[in-house]
Amino acid sequence: MLCRDAQFYLRLRRPAGDELGADVAADLDRHLAGCPACAADAQAALGFDRAVASVMRGGVPVPAGLRDALVSQASTYHGTLIRRKAYQVASAAAAVLLAVGIGAGVVSVSRPKIDTNDMLVQADAQLQNPDAALAAWLAQQKLPGQLPLPFNTDLLVTLGTERVQGADVPVAVFRHPTQSGFAKLYFFRTDGTANLNGLRDTNASLTMATVIEGPQHRGVKYVVVHTFHPVGEGDQPLKPFLRPTGDTAARL
Repeated sequence: MLCRDAQFYLRLRRPAGDELGADVAADLDRHLAGCPACAADAQAALGFDRAVASVMRGGVPVPAGLRDALVSQASTYHGTLIRRKAYQVASAAAAVLLAVGIGAGVVSVSRPKIDTNDMLVQADAQLQNPDAALAAWLAQQKLPGQLPLPFNTDLLVTLGTERVQGADVPVAVFRHPTQSGFAKLYFFRTDGTANLNGLRDTNASLTMATVIEGPQHRGVKYVVVHTFHPVGEGDQPLKPFLRPTGDTAARL
């Protein structure tokens, strides 16, 4: 209860019993217990009421309807407070529902719609003509139209992007023709969006990384992460993933 409400109800409280009701009287008592200013006003009002009561008991007539008018005024004020709080709660709930509704609408509009038919069309197109699928993907990614090595596009598995140490990097994945293995060709743009100073050839227990760069590869550094496979003496480790010897025609 606020001080202004306590001051109003103090005017209606009487020593011989009040018409405030149990809930209001309890709220008023709690407020007076913690508010010295209102407690002092309550004591002053109590003294005044006792003096008036003493006079009234001496035979002073009470105006007709005074008690009913005071009780009615108190009830009206208390009802107004309740309605005001109800309106505030209802307004807050309506605002929340509106915000949720708008948010749901935005999410519904912005969410991508996944269609399995489109997925199958793209998969079939890549299987039927992997060279065309690769060329279209390179153009979409604004990458050079020629790969740094003659990869065998019949071994192409996926085209997309991969999250690499905080950066989304275009990558083309090729499978080994006969064994369990892969070659992942990453395209790192040299536009300054990522620090490429750490790119270098390196080996692990099952895979190795080969960096391909040079003036002929403008705007891009290539990194091939691939599995180890036996190759002939003098052959490069990526040979299983490249076009067979004699198939030298550019297919892009």
